[in-house]
Amino acid sequence: MQKRNFRHLPVIREPGQRLAGVLSAQDVVDSLSLAIGPYTTIDEIVKSLEIPLHRIMSLHPIVVEKGDGLAEVVKKLVAHNIGALPVVDEMGLIQGIITLRDLVGLLGTGSEPLGVKVSELTTRQLATIDSRSSMADAVHLMSQNRIRRLPITSNPQVPPAGMITNKDILRLLARESANNRTGEKDTTPGFKTKISEVMTRDVISVDAEDDIRVAASRMMIFGIGGLTVLDAAGRMVGLITERDLVKKLVEVRSVSFLVQSMKFELELIESAP
Repeated sequence: MQKRNFRHLPVIREPGQRLAGVLSAQDVVDSLSLAIGPYTTIDEIVKSLEIPLHRIMSLHPIVVEKGDGLAEVVKKLVAHNIGALPVVDEMGLIQGIITLRDLVGLLGTGSEPLGVKVSELTTRQLATIDSRSSMADAVHLMSQNRIRRLPITSNPQVPPAGMITNKDILRLLARESANNRTGEKDTTPGFKTKISEVMTRDVISVDAEDDIRVAASRMMIFGIGGLTVLDAAGRMVGLITERDLVKKLVEVRSVSFLVQSMKFELELIESAP
C-alpha cells in the first residue's frame, strides 16, 4: 500500500480471486490508533498489527460490475460515502478497482470551466495540529475525526506550514517496522517523532474563487487527494478534497451534472489513438 501509493486494496480468497473484502489506509490508521498508548513501545505497536487482515478490513464491500456505467459508480460512492469500489465479474471475481481519484482525474483532464467555484465545495470546519505535536497525536486525531489529512498550523487562518496525511503515517509505520526487524528499534523515536520532521512542507493550494476544474487538475497533476483553499488575502479558509469534488458536487448540482462533466473527457481518452 505504501510502496504503490494505494489507499485501498481489494483482499481476495484463493483460489479464483473471489473478493473477500477491502483494506483501506483508514483501516490501518484506526488500528494503529488503538495500538499506540502513552508508554507503548514500537515493538509492541508492530506486534499488535501482526493480525489477519479480516480483523480490520471492510467485509462484504459494495461493488460494481464491469458493465455498470459512471452514474452507477457515482451513486454508490456518494450513497455509501466510500472512496473506492471493487469491480467484479458476474462470478464475483475481482477485475479491478475504481476510486474517487479516478473520477477526479477525469474531472481534472478537461479545460472547460464547470461554473462551480471551489468555495461552494470547500470543507471549512477543519481539524489542525501544531508542528510540535507527535506523530502519535496525529494518528489519534485523524482516527477520531475520520480524516486523511491534517494541516499543520497553530493559526487556522494562515497558510499551513505543512501537511500530514495517512500516506505519511504509513511511510513512518513501514520504516519503523523495518527498523524493528533489523534491531534498530531503539535508535529511532518511532511515533514520538515530531510532526515537523515528517510533514510535507510544500503544500499545494487553490484559490476559493477558482473553478473546481482547477482544483481537480492540481490534484491529478500532483497526485494528491486534497488542497488547502485560500481567500483573496491569502488566508486559509478550508480544504477541498477528492471526496468534496464528487460527493458535494452531486449535492449542489446532480449526479448527471458530474457524470456529464466526466463523460466527455472519458470519450476523448477512449478515442485517442
